[in-house]
Amino acid sequence: MRKYFNYIGYLLISYLFVRTIKYELSFDDSSFKRYLWYSYYIILIAIGVFLLFSILYIGKAKDEKLHPAWNFVYLLLFIFSILFITNDFHQLIFSFPKGINNWSLEDYGYGPVFYLMVLYCSLIVLVTFLISTKKLFDSRNVKNIFLTLAVPLLWGLYTFFYLKKTPFLSLVFIAFKSPEFNCLITILYIESLIYNRLIPVNLDYEKFFYMSSLDIGMLNSEGQIISKNKSSITKDLIVKAARSPILIDENTLLESFKVSNGYSFFLSDISFLNSLKDDLKKSLDLIAEENDFLRESNKIERDRKSVKKQIEIYELIDNALMDKILKLENILDKIEIDDSSFDRELRIGSIINVYIKRFSNMFLLSRTSKWASTFELKLSIDESLRYLNVFSVMSNLLWDADAVISIDKMLLLYRNFQDVLERNIYSCSAVLVSVRLQDKHLLLSMEVENPSNIDCGRNTKGEDLSSYEFVEDGVLYVRTSVLLGSDDYAS
Repeated sequence: MRKYFNYIGYLLISYLFVRTIKYELSFDDSSFKRYLWYSYYIILIAIGVFLLFSILYIGKAKDEKLHPAWNFVYLLLFIFSILFITNDFHQLIFSFPKGINNWSLEDYGYGPVFYLMVLYCSLIVLVTFLISTKKLFDSRNVKNIFLTLAVPLLWGLYTFFYLKKTPFLSLVFIAFKSPEFNCLITILYIESLIYNRLIPVNLDYEKFFYMSSLDIGMLNSEGQIISKNKSSITKDLIVKAARSPILIDENTLLESFKVSNGYSFFLSDISFLNSLKDDLKKSLDLIAEENDFLRESNKIERDRKSVKKQIEIYELIDNALMDKILKLENILDKIEIDDSSFDRELRIGSIINVYIKRFSNMFLLSRTSKWASTFELKLSIDESLRYLNVFSVMSNLLWDADAVISIDKMLLLYRNFQDVLERNIYSCSAVLVSVRLQDKHLLLSMEVENPSNIDCGRNTKGEDLSSYEFVEDGVLYVRTSVLLGSDDYAS
């Protein structure tokens, strides 16, 4: 949008420059004067076209494109420009009854293309006015819409009376000649859109910071801090935070970014992350306590069959999850709140914690029944994905696998899901998961955006499980299949 306003500014200057040359300076070459006259119209049409395109780009993203059909407007502008330049040869726009060598501004006529040009310009003005008015109503900035409506009305009245050569307005026409008035109207129309906030400008940003519910602010080029929270923020802290986030207090993190002529900064409340860390520690302590309890029970109740069976079950869980437990212990031992790796380590810790809990639940179920509803598997995967959302990783689960099947086969699929998630948790920005039953197979499909490139593309082929991975256009695709036999379905 900015480039079109620049084009309009250059054309307005050119418009007045051509007028000055034509009327203020004397030239013997009549052909030169005629081409100056032609250029008047070319510049005027181009101003209208660029104003239309600047209005069309209002509200669009920087790299967003218009519909290709709008290029037809440029094509017509090019055609009319060529016709103006070559008018001496065909006289389809201006005709000269006495011949081209005896032309004058007092004795000329209009050709058919002139009226097409007038229609083209009228449509440009009308479409520009309608689109800008619609955008004003869409944005609900209609409090001062009369200012935007008054500008084209003023231009229309001036043009009407100017063409009529109304005597009582002769002083107005002398004070504001048509070129100067057209330039003034163009500027006034743009300013009216700015006044109605249809065209964004960097004004009154202080009010935005003070009224915003977010704890944000700016350090301007004069070293002034614009923020509603100044109590604990200094210029040095803001500059330092641009290199690495700074912990203001236990639950407040300062981050800043270099912008043009200053810094933009915001304060983040990390109390939730702290509580999440506490929960992870409690979970680890709970697991450790349970392991200690099982070991003691194994010594005390060794001869009791029921206790012995229970101990065996928990030891199986402990063995199956030993690598995850050790990994979680290692994360919690090393993690520090003000460490730059705090967020990424907390991600993997959360996911491992969910896996430990859910795997244990399904494993315990398998000791009492061979089969269970796949709803247990759905809950397990869904909880892991919801923890991803906490860390701004988009996720979605598509489920079409409602059945009662072997718990061991569900655990097999769940392990594969967890393995892919852990390998890519540090880098991924979005995860799409699909689980379905098809032809006696439990199928898992995963799409991971921005994979870690660590072990991507590994393939697994086993008796009950086969998995195939490949990376394409920055997305890791995982296709896993678990074979279900006839005895894997509940009778």
